[in-house]
This record gives sequence, structure tokens and C-alpha cells, in this order.
Amino acid sequence: VKAYERLLEMDPLADEDDSYFEDEGIDFISALLGDVEPGVGDDSDENVNKSGNKVQKKTSFLGIGSGPLQVGHFIGALGVILMAFVEYPGFPLTNLPPPLRGALQGGLGTIYLINIVLAVLAAISAPSRNQSSLLWGAKTFAVGAIAYDQLMAIPTPEELVERARKEEEMTKRRSGRRGGRGR
Repeated sequence: VKAYERLLEMDPLADEDDSYFEDEGIDFISALLGDVEPGVGDDSDENVNKSGNKVQKKTSFLGIGSGPLQVGHFIGALGVILMAFVEYPGFPLTNLPPPLRGALQGGLGTIYLINIVLAVLAAISAPSRNQSSLLWGAKTFAVGAIAYDQLMAIPTPEELVERARKEEEMTKRRSGRRGGRGR
């Protein structure tokens, strides 16, 4: 804390400079809540996530980020499951005619069959991105392609090394141009 205070005394804007901070990666809670797409696409609704790292969202539907979108899909799916499988007379959501109930069950079967395939793909891909196979398999089964897209947006260690190499190369080019102009 004292070193941080000294740094702020020397540079009052140091707390806004990402180069002073280590990237903490993506933890379990960030993955679960959908705050997992670092450095891709447009700015998110929030400029920083809970850890203070700048985060950009790639997944957006009508301006809604992937986190709220996946929560909405999950709640909607629970509502459809309730309507399709629970029968409680007098409650409008569960008092449906059998043909409509059958159509909802068939639709859910189709959707979750596709989600099973995506969940298997997510469970296979997660370890290469240093993520939990169980978490991403379950999340992809629950919300489908939204979660799978989030997982695929997380860079692999090889992609991170390549990205760092390219950034270093660009920095050298920029400093070379600046040095050449002053002569």
C-alpha cells in the first residue's frame, strides 16, 4: 500500500495506467457472470469490471451486453420449463392446453439438444484457455451459444503470447519512427 501511495505521489494518474497493474485473468465469478471478454469489441456498459481491469464486450444484442443477456435467457428458460412441465390449475403459466404444452416441450428438447453439443465442445475447449471444463460445460448447457461465444473470446496462452509479441513489435516501430523524426 505504501508503494502504491508513493507511486501516486509521483504520478497522480498512475491508478488509471494499466501498465502498473498485473492482469488477474478470468476467475470463476467473472466467468459465471459473463464478465469474460477482455480486449475484444466495443466498450462494455461498465468501463471496468469488479477487479478494476478494463473490459470490453464483444457479444451485444441491441446494446445489451452478454452478462445481462445470459441472465435473461436463463430466467426465460426457467419460465418456459415451468410452463412446459408443471401443471397447476388456476395459475395461467401452468394451466396450458396439452398441444401448447407439447410444443413447448418439443422446442425445449431441440434447444437443449443443441446446447448439449455446444456444452461438450465448451468442455473440450475450456482447458486450452485455462478455464474449468465443468463450469463452461454447465454454463453452455444452461444458456447455449451465448456462453460458448464468451468462452471462445477468452484467448489461449498461445494467443496471449502472440498478442504480446505483436504489441512489442508495434511499440518498437512507433519508437523507431519517433527517433527518426528528431534527427
